[in-house]
Amino acid sequence: MSRDEVLETLKSGRIDYVRVEFIDLLGNVRGRSLRRPEFEDVLINGKGIPYSESLVLLDYQDNPIKDKYEDVIAFPDPSTFITLPYLERTARVLSFLFYPDNSTPSPYCSRGILKKALEKLEESSLQMMVAFEPTFYLLKDNDINLPADQAKAYSPEGLMEEQTFLRDVIKYLEEVGVQVETINKHYGPGQYEITFSQKDVLTAADSLLTGREVIRDTARIYKMLATFMPKPFSKYPGSSMDIYIKLLDRNGKETMLDLNDPKGIGLSKITYNFFAGILEHLGAIMAFASPTINSYKRYREIITPNIGGIGSERHYIIRIPSNFRETKFLEFRLADPLTNSYLLLSSIIFAGLDGIEKNLDIEPNTEMAHIPNSLGDSLRKLQEDNYLKYLLGQDLVNTFIELKTRELQSYETYITDWETKAYLKAGW
Repeated sequence: MSRDEVLETLKSGRIDYVRVEFIDLLGNVRGRSLRRPEFEDVLINGKGIPYSESLVLLDYQDNPIKDKYEDVIAFPDPSTFITLPYLERTARVLSFLFYPDNSTPSPYCSRGILKKALEKLEESSLQMMVAFEPTFYLLKDNDINLPADQAKAYSPEGLMEEQTFLRDVIKYLEEVGVQVETINKHYGPGQYEITFSQKDVLTAADSLLTGREVIRDTARIYKMLATFMPKPFSKYPGSSMDIYIKLLDRNGKETMLDLNDPKGIGLSKITYNFFAGILEHLGAIMAFASPTINSYKRYREIITPNIGGIGSERHYIIRIPSNFRETKFLEFRLADPLTNSYLLLSSIIFAGLDGIEKNLDIEPNTEMAHIPNSLGDSLRKLQEDNYLKYLLGQDLVNTFIELKTRELQSYETYITDWETKAYLKAGW
């Protein structure tokens, strides 16, 4: 919606509350609810909503990481205004964050960083389309260790078991403008995969955020819990998120396909350059693509990609789908659903543009990049990647690393049940 369209919707009297939200560095949604008159005043007078900057920098336990209690101002983006169909007279809007002078962007604003990446992409006469395919588990509300059903992989049984939940998820998503292409019972019991339609980059990132919110809330309505945790069970498959990427020129013409590709794959030179840049910066990108300690516990599964290259086989981190010549999409296969989609897509765009600028190349069906095997490894690669640190922002990257290092330190001092069982009586 435009600003005027949002105001017309508010005048209709169908909305009483508007949630003004923003995204913190870890990809969590923060915000507060305004009554309709207060939100109208914000839009009419071009105001923002003040928040403590510390809220953007909370760690995994909601503790501030820095002594930053100055304000940041959230300016609602009217294009993200949606009415939440399962809540009474309630809407939601996403924001960009600025400092109190109302003109200086916050260096910690994830949406703002992606907007900067898109401007750089446009300077190179390119556009990008993206489609996300997240996976999640449905758990019984009264026992979060128990999947909601025991249906087998890709079976009609799972679609039957959760048909009313899945029906409402699709209905609610489409009512808020998030189109669903497919939904299927995935590998684990109670595990489902949903494919969103392709969108421009910023809209796709917003749609993933909205999609997670709608799936989570609908599960609560059905007295279940939806989790996007990458590996919630030791004995069941992890949850991943494939990302489909298409490059276009400034006029919207597809640039990915070249039937005269001398390598016989059908990819254009600019496609090789762009994805070679992604492989060049892969270690750093993985800090955003797989951003938790738990993410790397699924790397040992048979179905998880483990080859740092590009190829048609599903173990390549960048896959050439069998229908590539029709869709013109390539698939990035090692993200998980908890990613901050804004920072991940920003790092992918910056890396791809570096590949174009340096005229980097790829040898298909060949391992060309190391895939980090732990969060610590990924963070080290990010710390060493001066190119991405400069473009994403030195302060943002250092703060992200500090947040994640705090997680690592907490995890490394935590005594698990496995350790107790293995070592409590050792040496007797």
